[in-house]
Amino acid sequence: MIIHQPHGHIFYAYYGPGRTALYVALERLAARWSDRLVTLTDLGTEEHLAVGIGRRSQFVTVPSGVPTDELRARAPGRAETRRALGMSADAFVVAAVGRLVHVKGFDILVQALPALLHALPDAQVVVAGEGPEERRLMALAGRLGVSGHVRLLGSETDVVEVLSAADVLAAPSRNEGMGRALVESMALGVPVVAAAVGGIPAVVDDDVGRLVPPDDAAALAAALIELGTDGRLRAKLAEAASRRADAFSTSVAEAKMLAMYDVLVREKGLG
Repeated sequence: MIIHQPHGHIFYAYYGPGRTALYVALERLAARWSDRLVTLTDLGTEEHLAVGIGRRSQFVTVPSGVPTDELRARAPGRAETRRALGMSADAFVVAAVGRLVHVKGFDILVQALPALLHALPDAQVVVAGEGPEERRLMALAGRLGVSGHVRLLGSETDVVEVLSAADVLAAPSRNEGMGRALVESMALGVPVVAAAVGGIPAVVDDDVGRLVPPDDAAALAAALIELGTDGRLRAKLAEAASRRADAFSTSVAEAKMLAMYDVLVREKGLG
């Protein structure tokens, strides 16, 4: 039995048109050899089919399982975490999680900050992660006059602590297969404002957060302001987000993966 899990980033031409075409061709070839193709979301399946990779009957959707119950069990209290991170109890805290690379779109978040601060002067952006874009992001914050409201925490900081301190998670990615950080945030009752790219719309909708166009700092700022100025809305989204997260839990992922193996075993006459 051959099971292949492709990666959707090849569809967005980050490697240039030539290499992208080569990778798509290789994925088509791999699909011919595979019994099953595993994608993180149903949207991922449609992306593959749209460029001629595989047959619909080969695809199985299995989320990148997140241990939602474990995250909740070890999450510290909001006040405690804010004290530990040196944050004001009253600040509107926007968290972001991921490597500091172009695809994560953190430059869009920094560009959105002046408008956010105009509406919410106590807003803070905290980013858990490190990468080659660190200097460029801080230089951008300096040019926009918002350096004092941006903190890059590096990769050593516990993501659960950062999310526990946050009011909202921002995910302005230029592409995501699913977005584990989105599910982690939702599991802890933190609503998400995310770009409508890749598999994100399969995770986030207006019931648990807000979707905005990619590369649109104004739209990102408007969504953050909406949540930052409406505590009741934020609480409503947080409650729904926590429930939604369990659809992407480790237990759900394990059950779907085992079900796929059971079907393959029967098809191959091995059971």
